[in-house]
Amino acid sequence: MRIQLIEHDQEDFSRTNISLWAADKGYRVNQIYVCNNEDLPQVDSFDWLMVMGGSQHAWDEGENSWLQKEKAFLSDTLTAGKIILGICFGTQLLAEALGGNIFPNTQKEIGWHEVSLTREGQESFLFQDIPPSFVSFHWHGDHFSLPRSCNRLACSKATESQAFVDKDRPLVGLQFHPEYTRQMVTYYAREHSQDWTSDAYVSTKDEVLARTEEIPDTYWLMETLLNNMEREFVVNI
Repeated sequence: MRIQLIEHDQEDFSRTNISLWAADKGYRVNQIYVCNNEDLPQVDSFDWLMVMGGSQHAWDEGENSWLQKEKAFLSDTLTAGKIILGICFGTQLLAEALGGNIFPNTQKEIGWHEVSLTREGQESFLFQDIPPSFVSFHWHGDHFSLPRSCNRLACSKATESQAFVDKDRPLVGLQFHPEYTRQMVTYYAREHSQDWTSDAYVSTKDEVLARTEEIPDTYWLMETLLNNMEREFVVNI
């Protein structure tokens, strides 16, 4: 299995719950940082594309010279029928490529918050062996309209669509961050919480650090989601 990750920020994302899962499976992972103007790969060079989070806005192509090229690349990947996972900003780009609109969310959502499955989510392959409500880390201020080809599988109090699958394509979008390890969340709370303005769904640094100490493990959620995608989409690769 050849996994291609696209990263949008310059932080070191070499050790996440995704990389831990891939290592356990023995899968090859290639990582590019488009924010550093690294070249996008050829579509035939990977089996599974994972488009990760980022601090950018999906509409801000003027500030991010690479964004237009990435959107074209994502459209080509959809046409090729590759497996795709989008997370946070990556999900917004995926939703836009499928015909959805991106916009500032009514509420910013930062911190450990509950995600609840819809009826479709509870019946979906994606959330097998996952409870109907669970806690994950969130960090986003933008959101998307659900593309017509997709089913909404989860929501939170602040965000209408926390997960979707396409009815006809092997792809998944997640607005929350199951790839974050506890160590990553601790780092962000210590180094970036000055950018968090406390609000109804925006936790303070101390709140995030205290809750992170209470969370026993985050790997189980990413592992289960990826295993479910693998069982559903991977056929003789």
